[in-house]
Amino acid sequence: MVARKGKIRAHCFAHHSDPDGQSCKSAGETALHKHAKAVLDRELKIKLPALVIAEEEDREVVVRNDVLEFERAILETKDGDIVPDVLLELGGRRLIVEFKVTHACDDVKIARIRSRNVGAIEIDLAGYRDRALEDLADDILYKAPRDWLYNPRVSEARDRLADKRRQREQDRKREIENFRALYHHKLPSEAKGNAQYESLLRLEGLDEIINLPVDGAGCFNVPVAEWQAAIIHDLLSVVDKLFRTRNAVYGLRSRNWIDPNFRSVPDYVSSALKEAGLPFAPPEKAVEDYLRKVERLGFLHAGRQDSWHVTSTLLNCIEHAQEMRERPRRRLAEIRDIVTKQLNGVPEYETRSFDFENWANTVLPGRVFCITDAIQNDEPEWSMLCREISGIQSKIRFSPQPGMDLFGLPLAAELQRSLDRKRNEAEQREIARREKELAAEIARVDRVKEMAFEVLNDQAQGWLDVPNSSLGGLTPLGAAKSEEGYSRAVDALNQLRRKLEHEEILRQRREVAVANLEEQALSRYYDPDKARLWMHSSRPELCGKSPAEFTRDEKTAKICEQYLPTKRSHH
Repeated sequence: MVARKGKIRAHCFAHHSDPDGQSCKSAGETALHKHAKAVLDRELKIKLPALVIAEEEDREVVVRNDVLEFERAILETKDGDIVPDVLLELGGRRLIVEFKVTHACDDVKIARIRSRNVGAIEIDLAGYRDRALEDLADDILYKAPRDWLYNPRVSEARDRLADKRRQREQDRKREIENFRALYHHKLPSEAKGNAQYESLLRLEGLDEIINLPVDGAGCFNVPVAEWQAAIIHDLLSVVDKLFRTRNAVYGLRSRNWIDPNFRSVPDYVSSALKEAGLPFAPPEKAVEDYLRKVERLGFLHAGRQDSWHVTSTLLNCIEHAQEMRERPRRRLAEIRDIVTKQLNGVPEYETRSFDFENWANTVLPGRVFCITDAIQNDEPEWSMLCREISGIQSKIRFSPQPGMDLFGLPLAAELQRSLDRKRNEAEQREIARREKELAAEIARVDRVKEMAFEVLNDQAQGWLDVPNSSLGGLTPLGAAKSEEGYSRAVDALNQLRRKLEHEEILRQRREVAVANLEEQALSRYYDPDKARLWMHSSRPELCGKSPAEFTRDEKTAKICEQYLPTKRSHH
């Protein structure tokens, strides 16, 4: 309270006001408390807040959000060690009502309420202090926020929840065991199946992406390869549209391929079976895992919103498979065209009995396969076979050989004609060769004769007809018949030529030396006859030879000059 002494009003006391002009709160709180208690005492009814206890998926409704009427209300009366705002009674049941204006019930008071095991709620009137009291009845009874401080029936509700939890755990164990007994895992088959979708996918060359091991394969009542092939088939059928995992599952479900026992599998069952070491997964997870495996193989890629899209690798496989399916027809047409070209130009009577289909299905000579087998070969092997058959006519024409590989085609007569032609050509070439060699032989012999007469003149014929050791005992004419002998005969003639030329040089050199010596002798003797006698008389100093005989060149002539008279002599 504060004292007020104004100039207009009489002096008095008033409640203290806050700076914002509001009166002291304690006064308003007291009035609101009293009014709330009075309303509750008068009406004897109140709307209780709902009280629900939840644990996992279980719920227990302890109190419903309903209006409850009571028999009487006790205001501000001590009950044990607490003084409730209002204590409501109905039969043997009691309910404490606390009004919150500025302060909520503290933990001490709540603990005391709990110790008395009496239900208690708290109504929040903090937001109603500035409103007229006469307008608050409905808010106090029904609308104002309210919460449970304590309810003795909560423990019973929790016990019931615990019972439910235990029962649920037991039920789940039985359910898990039931699923465990029902589930029989399926492994990929070691042998290829002939079911509809598996056959289609294998035909498209997609063997690599079906029959893959996945957890949960036992949830389907068809072989692993079949349900996986159906998924890829469905995906390829809507390649221009969005395809999600759920679309794949829907396709299997619509075919009734999902075992009814596993169409709906709780998560806790899946987790329990997995933890127990069982290769289990619910159908949806099995499908997703399968698609992930195909993605890792490079045939799919994941898009947004759990969508799946084919890759170029998958499309290339399909294209290759289509080419492989077309290969037999295309290759058979190719080899037919080759054979037709090889037989073109062969007399009709030689090919009249030839049947292409029969030939294509007959094992080729010297081989263990026929053409229809070879059609399945890889491209390099097939190309080589085509080249070999395509080259038969060329080989027959340009390099025929007896027993040549004709691949069973009616070309034996054609080969024989070519062999005969080649033999005739070879004989003609041999005749021409021999004639050429004979002409060359005659030319060589004539050349040797010509050279011999150039070198030896009238002695040539004798040299030509006499065997020569340097020519291997052959005569020069006999040796000239061969290239090698001709070369050796020419070499022998050249050596003989050089020898004769050397002898001629020596002869001329001797003649000059003898003539010079004879002039010297004539210059030393008055009598020419004596000079000539000296020239032709043997002398012991000259090894018994005469000066004319001893002289061969200027050097030997000088030796002879020593024995001439030093002065002109008559003797």
